Amino acid sequence: MDALQAFLTADLHIEKELPLRRLNTKLRIQAIDSNTLDKAREQATFYTGSGKARDREVDNEKFKAILITQMVTNVDFANAELMKKHHAINAVDCVRKALLPGEIERIVNEGLALSGFGDADETVDELKN
Repeated sequence: MDALQAFLTADLHIEKELPLRRLNTKLRIQAIDSNTLDKAREQATFYTGSGKARDREVDNEKFKAILITQMVTNVDFANAELMKKHHAINAVDCVRKALLPGEIERIVNEGLALSGFGDADETVDELKN
């Protein structure tokens, strides 16, 4: 198959199940597109300083939590019951309170791998810049 034909027949909707042992369940995660990635980065961006000394920074933990809200398809982290249980103010806060730090890393790494990235740890650092 030539390259053009490969692009014409490619399916960008890629999913997989990811076991979450602590909860004895499986999360269904999907690849994300560039637009979703850009929006997540922008949502996690904040500025410090002012004028010429103003710097753009990304809250890496918030970035990962936002990505999870977009990658996980079988859990709605904005669910009222789930947010109430974890005393969360929004879906991103709920991700950070409902999942352990290692689980967050694993989900993001798997989701980024599905999205075509190689070494997910390096990718997150590159994406936030």
